[in-house]
Amino acid sequence: MKSLPAWSGSVATNVVNLGFGIATGVLAARLLGPQARGELAEIQFWAGAIAGIGICSLPSALSFFIARGQGSVSMSGSALACALALATLSLTCGLAFIAFAVGPDQRNLQMLYLLFFLPANFIALTLVAIDHGRQDFTRYNFYRLLPQSTYLVGMLVLWQQSALNIPTLLAASWLGTALVCAGRWRLARHNGISVPQIREMAALLRTGIEFHATAFAGILFQNADRVICITYFTHADLGRYAVALALSGAGLGIVSSATSIVLFPKLAAAQSFAARRHLVRNALGASCIVALMINAGIALIIPLLLPFLFGYEYEEAVSVAILLCIAQIPMCFVQTATVALRALNDWRAGPYAQLAALVVFLPSAAVLIPQFGLNGIAASLMLSQIVATGLLLRRLQVCTGLGFVQCVTPEFSWLVERLRWKSA
Repeated sequence: MKSLPAWSGSVATNVVNLGFGIATGVLAARLLGPQARGELAEIQFWAGAIAGIGICSLPSALSFFIARGQGSVSMSGSALACALALATLSLTCGLAFIAFAVGPDQRNLQMLYLLFFLPANFIALTLVAIDHGRQDFTRYNFYRLLPQSTYLVGMLVLWQQSALNIPTLLAASWLGTALVCAGRWRLARHNGISVPQIREMAALLRTGIEFHATAFAGILFQNADRVICITYFTHADLGRYAVALALSGAGLGIVSSATSIVLFPKLAAAQSFAARRHLVRNALGASCIVALMINAGIALIIPLLLPFLFGYEYEEAVSVAILLCIAQIPMCFVQTATVALRALNDWRAGPYAQLAALVVFLPSAAVLIPQFGLNGIAASLMLSQIVATGLLLRRLQVCTGLGFVQCVTPEFSWLVERLRWKSA
C-alpha cells in the first residue's frame, strides 16, 4: 500500500472522528453544564490514565513484530494472553488507587466503569494492533471509528429518551470499546488463534516495556495538566478545560495521529538507511506544516466558534483554548518524532524529552497558575513542548543526519510527486 493513500485514509478517519468528538463534546457540554461535564471528564480521565499506564505498550510491540515479519501464527494468542494478564494487574492496582484517591461521591461509579472498560480496552487494542502491523489501514481505521460513532449515536438516543446523565453516558462510551472488542475477536477466531507461547509472551512484554518508557513519560506529562485541574480546580473549571482541549486538539488529532499510524509500521519495516531517512523527513515535515496551518486557523476563529458550539457558559475557556492551540503545534512534532525514533529502535529519546518537558512544566505551572489560572496551565504546556521539540530535533539529527530545516520541511520532489499523484 502506498504511503499517501494510507495517510489520506487515516487523516480522513481522524477528521470524521474529530467531527464525532466535537459533536459529543458539544452535546455533553450543553446538556450537562460545566459542573457535570467536569465530573464526567474526571471519571473518564482516571480510567484512561490507568489503562494507558497498565497496557505497557503491548499493542505497539505486537505491531512492531508483525511489521518486521517476526510475528508467527501464535503471536496473536501470546499477545492476548499478555493483555489479559496486564488487564488483571492493572484492574487490581487501579481499583486500589481509586479507593484511596477518589472521593466517596464518585468512587463507586468510577470503580464500576473501570471494571467494565479496562478489560475490553486491553483486548480491543491488542486485536486491532494486528491490523496495524500488517498495514491493513482500512480495517484498522474502521475500528478506530467505531467507539466515537457509537458514543455519538448512544448519546443522541439517550437525549431523545430523556435519559442522559453521567452513568448512561459512561455506558454509551463503554459500548463502543466493547463493539470493537467483540467485532475484532470474531475475525481473530475465524483466522485462528494458537496457544500462547512463553517465549513470545516474554519477547512482547520486554519490547512493550522498552516502548512504554516513552509512553509512560508521555502519559505522566500529557496528564499532568488534567491532574492539576482535578486537584486544584472546581469541576466547572475542569469542564471548561475539557472543552478547550477538545477544540484545540484538532490539529494534533488529525495530523499527528494519522502520521504516526502510517509511519510506525512502514519505518519499522524499512531496511535501508536512505529509505528510513526519506520516510522520517517527509512524515515530519508534512505533519508540521499541516498542523501549523490547522491550529493557526482554529486559533483565529476560537473566540467565535467556542461560545457558538458549547454555549456562553464556557466563554471563559476561549483564551485557554487559543493558548492550547499554539501549544499543540510543537506537541504534534514531539509525538510524531517520538514514534519515528521508537520505530528506529531509539526508544530512549522519547522518555528523555517527555521527562525534560515535565521538569519545565511543573515549576512554570507553579509560578503561572496562581496568577493566570487555567491560562497558566496552557502557557506552561507551551513552554515545555518547545523544550521537548528542541531535544528531539537534536536526536533526529544524530540518528538520520537531517538538518534542522529538513526535519520540519518535506522534500520538494516528494511534494511534487504527491501533487502529481493527486491530480492523476
